[in-house]
Amino acid sequence: MDNIKAIIFDMDGVIVASEPIHEKAEAETCREFGMEVPKKEWDGFRGKKLEDIFSYVSQKYGTGNEPIEKMIQRKIELYLSYALRDMQLVEGAYEFLQELKKSQKYRYALTTSGRKIQQDKILAKFNLADFFDIMITADDVNNGKPHPEPYMITVKKLNEQSSECLVIEDSDNGILSAKSAGCQACGITTTFTKERLESVGADMVVSSFSELSKVLFE
Repeated sequence: MDNIKAIIFDMDGVIVASEPIHEKAEAETCREFGMEVPKKEWDGFRGKKLEDIFSYVSQKYGTGNEPIEKMIQRKIELYLSYALRDMQLVEGAYEFLQELKKSQKYRYALTTSGRKIQQDKILAKFNLADFFDIMITADDVNNGKPHPEPYMITVKKLNEQSSECLVIEDSDNGILSAKSAGCQACGITTTFTKERLESVGADMVVSSFSELSKVLFE
């Protein structure tokens, strides 16, 4: 990791252990709208905007005319009902953020495929809102991951060079987005294997925040 000035976090699967909850809420939403989606599809949805997920599902498993915005609102409703009750932080995430803030060595931001309304509630649940002055959500972009736009916008907000920004991601779509934006990318194996994250271009892969802390702070 060379010349890092800023760290950009993905949210789901990086800070919060939310991927199984997302899958549950999305699958239930699809069933409520008359579509049964095979489990094999869900890995490919990791890190993507809901508009992209449900548009794909509608075309492949529905009529192509399902009300996408209604599906999104229902998914968010289900997700928050489960997440606010059951979701936990990824182990070591809070301590890493505290160390990052205390060190004053790096700038940092949050870039998520979720909508702002749900991310605000999750940040509040875990008292994380004060950590992130810069947060880019699905509401801020036209093109979701793996398109580079989410990270390009974040880099611009940080006023840094993309090559000097380190993105922490758990999904292949996230790694592809970060690398396409010109950022350095660190995969964390909370969702996918080291081999899978390396295969899409991760510059390094860690299994935990304690491992990443040794790289960045020691």
